[in-house]
Amino acid sequence: MINLKATVRIKTKAGLYPVYIRFTKRNQVSYVKTSWVINDKGLGNRKEIIDPFVIQQTSQLIDHYYTQLNQVDSSNWSVSEIVKYVTEFNTDMSFSEYAKDHIWKLIDRGQERTSRNYKWALQHMERFAGTDNIMFSRLTSSFLNQWIESLSTTTRSKEQYPVCMREVYKAAIREFNDEERGIVKLKNPWKNVRIPKSDVPEKRAIPASKLRAFFNVVPDRSRFTNPLMEVGQDVALISFCMCGLNAVDIFNAKKDQYNNGIFHYERQKTRSVRSDRGYFEVRVPPFLKPTFEKYLSKKADSPWLFNFHDRLSTSDSFCANVNTGIKQVWEKVEPGFRASLYAFRHSWATIAQNECGATMNEVDFGLNHSINRMARVYVKIDYTPVWILNEKVIDFVFFTDNESKHIEKEDKSFERISKYNNVRAEAYVMGKMVCAIEDTGFSNVDQIMDKLTTMLPKKISNTRVQFKITNIDKELTQMYQRIV
Repeated sequence: MINLKATVRIKTKAGLYPVYIRFTKRNQVSYVKTSWVINDKGLGNRKEIIDPFVIQQTSQLIDHYYTQLNQVDSSNWSVSEIVKYVTEFNTDMSFSEYAKDHIWKLIDRGQERTSRNYKWALQHMERFAGTDNIMFSRLTSSFLNQWIESLSTTTRSKEQYPVCMREVYKAAIREFNDEERGIVKLKNPWKNVRIPKSDVPEKRAIPASKLRAFFNVVPDRSRFTNPLMEVGQDVALISFCMCGLNAVDIFNAKKDQYNNGIFHYERQKTRSVRSDRGYFEVRVPPFLKPTFEKYLSKKADSPWLFNFHDRLSTSDSFCANVNTGIKQVWEKVEPGFRASLYAFRHSWATIAQNECGATMNEVDFGLNHSINRMARVYVKIDYTPVWILNEKVIDFVFFTDNESKHIEKEDKSFERISKYNNVRAEAYVMGKMVCAIEDTGFSNVDQIMDKLTTMLPKKISNTRVQFKITNIDKELTQMYQRIV
């Protein structure tokens, strides 16, 4: 049983006695200093406190400590644990500082790219809160829902940022709460928070005809060694012809990863979260070897497989340079067309499935995604089926002139409206129709939506409005959306 009592200890040079709360349990004693002081008049003959005000205040504090201790089972705690519990229980902490420490731990574990998402999420939350030091007490369900609402117009951040901050908060709960001992310092506000899903990403696969045109471009002559256009095209070829290998895995490859024509690697994106560390083996196809070996490091003391480290210090700068080179090649193929290095990974997967007959599991395996987790633990993996599939993809792109089966084309037929067409258009807010028109004289859908916007009730502003437009003459209907 713990005993608490107000007491004094040593007299200061100013002639005053600081007041302490003494915690006693068996033979253990600890003191907690309070904000009160007394002089000799406030003490009795045995130095017991007799000042009425101090007695009243310390009694209230002792009652508060007892109330806190009655909420938990502290029978097996030491005095120091009890003191820490009662003094820190209601102390607010900085979520910003805790999140920054969490980010550094991610970096120390080799998850530097993941840590950036956490850093950007924290920075956005701090901007929304108007402070660079958010306290845990600020993170209520109401605050979090308002913050997430501010992300609603983004495609991925509306899910990614809240998930990152929720993981930080969950780590704090694991560290500061001890449910077995009844210590609940942090309550979980995320239980009443709904995190939206990211928008479905746009399919970035490049049709086979455009891939052929891209790789058929002869880079401009340059006085520089390894000019961007040439490097961009070559790295895109290395990635595409090695099952969509990621830029970071190319840049960070070391010499011991390439043996007997086989490239061994652990996928950096997933190696810290997969039991097999994202290990994979890709045979370098003979078709690719001249390009692959063109960039092998010649430095005997360099651990890196490729010479990209001679000019660039990080995988980010490497990726940026490669994408700049790729952009320069696309300007020669089709000015205005945009497709980064990652699009070549999408293209490999799409061609493997649509043109080469691969199953979705085979595509996932070739992309080094996590599938059949238990089998990976017990089975010695045979990677040759992927190598065979990779050769089929290369054969389809470089040794046939067949076009990809599925080429997405934007249907613009509906937008071609004649001013003589009879059009009916309706505007909806939250599923309820708020206005409608039926008329002729429109040349395009923007004119129709502009007309409907002027007819909206005045109370509707800064909200999403859905438009259903029907070309009655063509019997075609299309839906649109605007923020008005």
